[in-house]
Amino acid sequence: MSASPLPSKVAALRDELSDTMSRLHRLLDTVDETTWGRSPAAGKWSAARCVEHLNLTSRAYLPLFRAAFKDARAHALVAKNPTYELDFWGWLLVKSFESRFRMKTPDPFVPPTIEPKEKVLREYDDLQNELIAILVAHGDLALGKIKIVSPFNASIKYHAYSAYRIIPAHQRRHLAQAERVLMTLATQSR
Repeated sequence: MSASPLPSKVAALRDELSDTMSRLHRLLDTVDETTWGRSPAAGKWSAARCVEHLNLTSRAYLPLFRAAFKDARAHALVAKNPTYELDFWGWLLVKSFESRFRMKTPDPFVPPTIEPKEKVLREYDDLQNELIAILVAHGDLALGKIKIVSPFNASIKYHAYSAYRIIPAHQRRHLAQAERVLMTLATQSR
């Protein structure tokens, strides 16, 4: 595990993950259970489904990171002169998530049920804290050389640095979606 300070780009990833957690709570801490699970229209996701989807995604990434970092640690893949750049897939996915480009969510990542808000928010926090802890514990590794297979599409591989940039971009996208859902619901109730 890293005893030295985190490289600034790794610390920035940690901060992005923390920021999405704060944004989630600012958005949802005062939302009641009925609004939490309400969809603004048929076929549209509720705020609950947006956050449940993020939890499904984080649960899929965590074992990939654990295995990849364990392997990298065993092979002493420590960053000597690290470069922190997005690879092709990382760049493409981050740009896609930052735009309003629509993508179909693969079935395994569509939330099958709506759980109570407090349970889902607690799980989000736990998963986010675990993503952060794993990043911090392995921030000394050559994140640009450690490959991760996308949990969304097994034919796509990107390096761990890209994966850690993709996750908060994806989270911001769905938090913005949840914000739009809540604004639409507020307008409908007037």
